[in-house]
Amino acid sequence: MLKKWFFRKKNTDAMIKLTDEVSAVLRKIIIMLVILLVCSQAALQNHAVRQWLTGVDQREGVRLN
Repeated sequence: MLKKWFFRKKNTDAMIKLTDEVSAVLRKIIIMLVILLVCSQAALQNHAVRQWLTGVDQREGVRLN
């Protein structure tokens, strides 16, 4: 009985360690994506970059049909 409890405690500790590592990686990914979002929005404020990345401004106000 004691061995089973000890094994369960060890398994729980391993699961806690795994979830901590996964949450740390997810936190880094989210921070990186937010930084990329801010940089891309800042880049799209520049007319030359916006014209190079998107073709919408060239077609704005022009009938397509």
